[in-house]
Order: sequence, then structure tokens, then C-alpha cells
Amino acid sequence: MNDQFKNDLERIQKLIVSIKSDMNRREQKQKSGQQITMIEGEIRGQLANLDRELVLIVDVLKFQENNQMEKENEKRKNDIQELKNQRDLIKEQFNKAVQDTKQEVAMQNLKRDDSKLAAMNNQELHKNQKDLQVQQDQLLDRTNDQADQLKQKGKQINLTIDEQNKQLDQLNIDVEKTNKKMMYTNNKLVNLIAKSSNFGLIIFILVELFVLAYMSLWIWCC
Repeated sequence: MNDQFKNDLERIQKLIVSIKSDMNRREQKQKSGQQITMIEGEIRGQLANLDRELVLIVDVLKFQENNQMEKENEKRKNDIQELKNQRDLIKEQFNKAVQDTKQEVAMQNLKRDDSKLAAMNNQELHKNQKDLQVQQDQLLDRTNDQADQLKQKGKQINLTIDEQNKQLDQLNIDVEKTNKKMMYTNNKLVNLIAKSSNFGLIIFILVELFVLAYMSLWIWCC
């Protein structure tokens, strides 16, 4: 009989081996100065797939749990935990490798900028400083614009909430009035039942139903 859990377990183990292999390829490409953006994207995709597979195999274990011996269930839970531990270790290693690469690139850019600055004369240095100041001013202006936009959106949200609260308050008042009218009408109906004939009672009930329908429609429209 086909065991879905074992099939999933084997597939996840193969996926982990594939991810580790790609991480080694990434490291080799980086050392040789090759582009690593594409293979990093592939690794991220495989890690996301690994997360999904682990969620699915947990569901399979829960589904089969009643059909397995307690000892076998415990073994399978341990197998899943081991896979999760491997997943966490791989993620940690990958994130560290990516961060190290970013820091290395930043250091290289900094050294390159320092070399450019060292080769500049006073006039070029002055112009470079003015250009940097302009860029900083532009960045500050954009930041202030975004802050103003967020502030305006916040005010608009507050106004909308206040308006909705007023509408809710008015609706509660209308509902309370309608409830009082319905209670008054029900009391009249009870008194009428005790005093009226069957024909009069039917006529009154029809009238009351019409009044209730009209009130409900009025509340809905408001």
C-alpha cells in the first residue's frame, strides 16, 4: 500500500540535498567572480517550496496518525523535526552568505570611492561635495513629502472614522426609537387579542405587519 508520508519524506530530503548543492554552486560562482543573482533567486524559491512541503507533511502525519502505532507516530514526528532543523540551518547559512556578500560589495564600493576622492583636485572635491549636498537635500525633500502625505492620509482616516461613528450613533438612536414603537405596538396587539373578534384581529395583524415592514425599510434606507 502506498504510504504518502514516506513519499513526501523522501521528496523533502531530495529537495534539501538540491538546496545544499545550489548553495555550494553559489559559493563557487562568487569566488570566481561570476554573477550569483540568478542562483540566489533559485535558492530562495527552493526554500519557499521547502516550507510548503513541511507544512503538507505535517498535515499528512495528522491524517494518518490514527492508523499508525504510537511508536511509529513518534518516529515520524522526529523525522519531521529533523527536517525542520535542517531547513532552519540552511536558511541561516544562506542568509549569512547573502549578508556577507552585501558587506563585501559595500566595502569594495567604499574603497573605489576613496580612490576616486584621492585622485581629485580641490576644485573637483568641492564640486563633489556640492553634488552630495544636493542629493541629500533632494532626499530630505522626498522624505518630507512622504511624511506630509502620510499625515494627510491619517487625518482623512480620522475624519472617516468620526463620520462613521456619528452615523452609527444616529443608527442606534433610530433603532432604539423603532424598538420602543414596536414594543408599544406589541402591547396594543396583546390588548386587542383579548378584546377583539377573529376578523378584527386578522385586520389588525395585517396592518401591524405593514407598519413593521415600513419601519424596517426606512431603517435600511437610512
